[in-house]
Amino acid sequence: MNQQQWIPLERSTAANVRHIATISAALHLAVVVLFTLVGLVVGQLFIGIAVGVAVGAFLVRSIRRGAEQKILEILGGVAASETDHARLFNVVDGLCVVGGDQRPALRVVDAGFPVALITAMPGSAGTIVVSSGFVSLMGRIETESVVAHLMARLRSGDIALTTYLMSLSQLLGRIGLGSLARLVVTKTTDERSVLVADISACQATRYPPGLISALEIVVDHSQETLHRLGARPLWFATPHGSRNDTTNEAGLSSLGFERPSLDERIALLKEI
Repeated sequence: MNQQQWIPLERSTAANVRHIATISAALHLAVVVLFTLVGLVVGQLFIGIAVGVAVGAFLVRSIRRGAEQKILEILGGVAASETDHARLFNVVDGLCVVGGDQRPALRVVDAGFPVALITAMPGSAGTIVVSSGFVSLMGRIETESVVAHLMARLRSGDIALTTYLMSLSQLLGRIGLGSLARLVVTKTTDERSVLVADISACQATRYPPGLISALEIVVDHSQETLHRLGARPLWFATPHGSRNDTTNEAGLSSLGFERPSLDERIALLKEI
């Protein structure tokens, strides 16, 4: 496999952080321009500029600060128990020690489908959320591979960018700018980030069959309902063509997010 086709982790992290900063600055500027034009129309230019600066700063700050919490509120669930979910804690702790990462918070939601995701913003240790189905269906090897994948996406900045874009998409969708949200997402995300995380996970665990097995478990349960769980761009694996209880992502749009198919991911891993 040609390693040059993959973006180095350091470059990917810096690029994703820049995307967040650039989008935030563009949003702030757009709000300032809008209120400046309104100020011109009503003959209160300086007041319009001042209001625009204040409103823009408030929107940018609220999107960034509230992004992670919004997703957790949508998903629900409870904090994982070190007694009932000892395997999950052990796996996460082990990978964090090896990778030098802070341990994310751990939550479990009641759903039969094997869901695993992580959400975070820059500077946050993040939160890993798994379903009860994931806990029961995945063995230790599969759990370690999936968590390694999630941590790789966290380190690359892909999770922070995706979390931010989902919050931004929600805001733009509410004011009728869903097409703009799709454009922003399409221009700033790269579906290869999932494949890069798969390879990084195999490098961390040194056992590609573990990740292949986890993906195959997801494939085997693709026809199950997903119990209204949103935030799917953050999921470890989302089956294509699965039967969903809802299509609105529980208020958090997945508009424009592209992900490689499970078959493509499995085929790539089998080449390693």
